[in-house]
Amino acid sequence: MFEGEHTVSMDDKGRVSIPAGFRETLRRLYDDERVVITRDFDGCLRVYPPKEWERKVLQKIRSLPMNFPKVRAYERFVISPATTCSPDKQGRVLVSPTLRKNAALNKQVVFAGGPDYFEIWDVDRRTATLE
Repeated sequence: MFEGEHTVSMDDKGRVSIPAGFRETLRRLYDDERVVITRDFDGCLRVYPPKEWERKVLQKIRSLPMNFPKVRAYERFVISPATTCSPDKQGRVLVSPTLRKNAALNKQVVFAGGPDYFEIWDVDRRTATLE
């Protein structure tokens, strides 16, 4: 589980530092610090360890019939913009411009934990969802 909420700054290039506790969970549970970042329907970004991305997203989408417009729309919204990232030596990942724009990320972002994924929110958008 990825625990807690952590507010961090995003630099001008779109790099953010994954919280140390989240990186430790990635190493301990998945033996991998890489992450897959994609859109979420709530206006944030959803971040998966590659094993969870495969299990929770890709396997399910592969099992659905592609002749349904909603399946294709989901694939375009979630699968197409997904990016696999490896943290640099400072634990930072680069969030693509497309994903930053979709989540309206500004200077301050919130990493919010989840059971087998975590989210990245613009701090103001996150606050508004909790009110």
